[in-house]
Amino acid sequence: MTLSEEKQALRRDMRARLRALSPEGRISRSAGACAQLQALPTFQNAAVVLAYCAMPGECDPAAAVDAARAAGKRVAFPLCLAENRLALYEPVLPDALLPGKYGILEPVPARCRRVAPGEVDFAIIPGLAFGKDCSRLGRGAGYYDRLLPEISGVKAGLAFDFQVVTAVPCGKWDAKMDLIAENNGIIVNKMYSCL
Repeated sequence: MTLSEEKQALRRDMRARLRALSPEGRISRSAGACAQLQALPTFQNAAVVLAYCAMPGECDPAAAVDAARAAGKRVAFPLCLAENRLALYEPVLPDALLPGKYGILEPVPARCRRVAPGEVDFAIIPGLAFGKDCSRLGRGAGYYDRLLPEISGVKAGLAFDFQVVTAVPCGKWDAKMDLIAENNGIIVNKMYSCL
């Protein structure tokens, strides 16, 4: 099986498992994963946090976003651009997030402040699956793999417990996380100590 075929097989499996999760399970597990993030000193000390707006069935960072805002942190969200790139924006006006390219809420640049990737102290990153070595499997377009090397702050995958597997198939271009927060705990990349 090729690397591409291995990735597609794992994506199919995870999509099926995400669809099978009840709305109540998604809400409670999302809250648990966010609580793990919020307990981290690196999250508490961050001035600028990158988050995302969850797709249906995805682990939702909303509780961590609310906590970050309540603590006076700046919170940025990604906007999909051409060539599978992301730009980061901090909402500053009402209705600053509207459905975008994939039906996900995205920043409206005219109602936001641009945030450079280098400003991000703590990035909350989605994924379909994560390996116990902090490898990440996204949806296949490479948006985050292009962005993550530009972020010097902590890169934290957010997931449900069943999305963390022994290993995910990776290529040399696939970015690793510094840690993964799932509803039952934190997994830290052995190559990076940020706790």
